[in-house]
Amino acid sequence: MSETQELDLQTAFAALREELGPVTQRIEVPTRAAGGRVLARDLVSGIDLPGFDNAAMDGYAVRAADCASPTRLRVVGHSLAGHATDARVEPGTAVRIMTGAPMPAGADAVVMLEDTASEGPFVQIRSAVAPGANVRTRGEHVRADSVVLSAGTTLAAAHLGLATAIGAATLEVFRPLRVGVASTGDELADPPTPLAADASFDANRPMLERACRVAGFDVVDLGICRDDAQAFAQLVDRARRDALDALVVSGGSALGDADVVRQAESIRFYALNIRPGRGVAFGRFGSLAVFGLPGNAVAAFVMFHLLVLPALRLLAGADARIPVHLPLPLASDVRIKPGRIDYRRARFVTTPDGSIAVDPLALQGSAMLRTVTEADALIAAGPQSFYRAGESIPTVPLAGLPG
Repeated sequence: MSETQELDLQTAFAALREELGPVTQRIEVPTRAAGGRVLARDLVSGIDLPGFDNAAMDGYAVRAADCASPTRLRVVGHSLAGHATDARVEPGTAVRIMTGAPMPAGADAVVMLEDTASEGPFVQIRSAVAPGANVRTRGEHVRADSVVLSAGTTLAAAHLGLATAIGAATLEVFRPLRVGVASTGDELADPPTPLAADASFDANRPMLERACRVAGFDVVDLGICRDDAQAFAQLVDRARRDALDALVVSGGSALGDADVVRQAESIRFYALNIRPGRGVAFGRFGSLAVFGLPGNAVAAFVMFHLLVLPALRLLAGADARIPVHLPLPLASDVRIKPGRIDYRRARFVTTPDGSIAVDPLALQGSAMLRTVTEADALIAAGPQSFYRAGESIPTVPLAGLPG
């Protein structure tokens, strides 16, 4: 199926979302080993967090009613983290308390240590304190029976810390997505093969493999495929035999060949109003999802990260979306051909007032992969043809992209 109307990025992703469903197999893994995995079931806390009222800082646990103005209190005990005191705070008394320590009975506030002065068995309170001041109350962070992490969350370091804090020793996650990566082209070779005069080394495959691995997928290198329908059909057959979930192919036009189309359940060609790249092909061969990317290295990089990677994350079960586009000011003028969104490589620069701006690189060719290594971000210029320095422009930081 051919799409003649050029789509914007969000519309193309929404169309792909309708085509894709997550892998169904779920596995139980230790929480400590779940980094990068996709949570398959809502994580519900069985406990309150914190589990008891405790001090938010070092100081003295007091009755706020005793401290409406500066006063002097008798110290009747100490409360340490992991070592609660049996002392009770009665009128005119206080308990020395450390951050995280349980609040003693009778106390409803903590006076910061900086606002006190020790006087032997007494403490001088130098400023008034309100009820609840500097106290973390039971359940203020997490309530028992509440959802703390939603299914579809890609688990990062903080997620694992939170899961452990509520006592989750294991997590139910989707199994890792199995992705094959291949390049098509009769002109391609792998190092250290000597290059023919009209050949080039395949840069796309290692680039895309690395990005997929960093995204948490199990990756299979399917090598270089000849640029003809029969070879491509054999590539698809191999991917299906290997029980891959997805196949990412850059270069060539075999996915549009009539013989290949007949084997597919569906093939769609998404023409996007984007440079470099302009288009992505998507096909279904049974349970195998196939994505076709441009052959030019920068075009493949841009289209993979803007559209194909979010689609793969959907397949992996993640609550995925296209990369965040942050508005940042331009450090210099930008002029482009009008009509499409031109994703240009740019560097972050510091302006005289200390803020961050983006400055496009001079070279922007769709095959100039070196410029990606020199860039900090992609700026989305268009559809207008001219931007003045200082104007805000949507920016995709490359540091937020895998690989």
